[in-house]
Amino acid sequence: MWLELGIALVGAAGAFVAWKLRQIRKRDIKLAAKAAYLAQVTKPAVERPPNIVLVLCDDLGFADVGCFGAIAIKTPNVDELARQGMKLTSCYASAPICSPSRAGLLTGRYGIRGHVAGVFFPSGIISLAMSPFFYSMGMKGLAPDEVTIAEVLRKAGYRTGMVGKWHLGDRHPHLPSDFGFDLFYGAHYSNDMKPYRIYRNDEVEVPAPADQDTLTQHLTREAVAFIDSSVQSGSPFFLYYAQPFPHTPLHASDAFRGKSRAGLYGDAVEELDWSVGEVVAALKRHGIFENTLFIFTSDNGPWHEGNPGYQRGRKYLPFEGGSRIPMIACWPARIPPGTASSAQCSHLDLFPTILSQLGIPLPADRVIDGRDISGLLADPSSQPIEHPFHYLIVRRMQAIRRGKWKYHTRHASDNGAYFMLHPGPFLFDLETDPQESYNQIKNHPDVADELAGELARFNASLKRNQRGWLLRE
Repeated sequence: MWLELGIALVGAAGAFVAWKLRQIRKRDIKLAAKAAYLAQVTKPAVERPPNIVLVLCDDLGFADVGCFGAIAIKTPNVDELARQGMKLTSCYASAPICSPSRAGLLTGRYGIRGHVAGVFFPSGIISLAMSPFFYSMGMKGLAPDEVTIAEVLRKAGYRTGMVGKWHLGDRHPHLPSDFGFDLFYGAHYSNDMKPYRIYRNDEVEVPAPADQDTLTQHLTREAVAFIDSSVQSGSPFFLYYAQPFPHTPLHASDAFRGKSRAGLYGDAVEELDWSVGEVVAALKRHGIFENTLFIFTSDNGPWHEGNPGYQRGRKYLPFEGGSRIPMIACWPARIPPGTASSAQCSHLDLFPTILSQLGIPLPADRVIDGRDISGLLADPSSQPIEHPFHYLIVRRMQAIRRGKWKYHTRHASDNGAYFMLHPGPFLFDLETDPQESYNQIKNHPDVADELAGELARFNASLKRNQRGWLLRE
């Protein structure tokens, strides 16, 4: 009996190892292709390349800032950015959850193309156990052949710095320093994951458990210091400020605790707003605010607290509340002040738009899911070329929006009493029904069939060529 059991266990272990090796072979990593592209990147073909500041909040809802409808939370600094720039009221995160959204933001490609299917956990027993099943091909971070904004900009002569939450891997070759950042100060993952340490580049600066009450203060200090040192160097710079709040657990310093009308959540957001004001003040002090592209947005919709803008759903769901997020683009030298656009756009569009502004060509060997919205930023009345937006949940797209129509496949419910049920499919007219309340499939079966087919074809293309390679080696 024991011999038979031992043979069975050895056989099972061997089968698992063989399966794991097959998964690794399917990762389809092309480091040479990335190196060849970056080797062609030169300094920008523009006379005065702009500085770029990208502030990404964590789980901030669509209506958690004043200029997007917040009442209980005061955000004067973010509101001032909107007055000096453009509000994009139909902007979407590339996924309704942390890691895939961040991958899409930095690469212009859906996270799954870079093997970012879900949230990464700290290395250890949990990560080891989950990686073969939950992680795409067992990859424990952003695929090393993905090209990020930071890598392109550094090759183009920019200083590149990141402060805050990374959440795209906590070991080489998945760290910020592996993807183009000269400076990193922050955490490798979410503030609810342990051990929560703060790193400076690849070394621990604040051991676990880091004091999160003062975290925004420290991140602000580092962001301002990076701007100061960049100005002294004479180089244009890219600052990626990935704020860890208002993700839970919520924290605020003594100066902000108890000051908002929205509990500790509002306190954290109001301190975040103060931090934005400090960054803007640093830019103005150096006389470079006019020629800085300043982007303010969130990685996805709110989780347990927060206002999704009176839209259906929250974080991790393909309803609008999970992916539709606030977006402000301010660039006084180029973007008309006090403007707004309801044209559909996405985090995916930042990569191609920034490269377009600098005259840098896109990689030709891979699909770029975003598109250049430079025309929209220059003229809010213009309508960018329409393309579908897909709502990624783990490895599959579960909804698609084209124009006013949005189609959902069957998926998990947002009804707490029946969360295990998979209702649908749904077809919603977002012009007349932005809350996704009334299914239009019976009234418009032709539209539903067309979008269902388009969604199925996209998912099939992911299965055939998940990485989105256009040129084969």
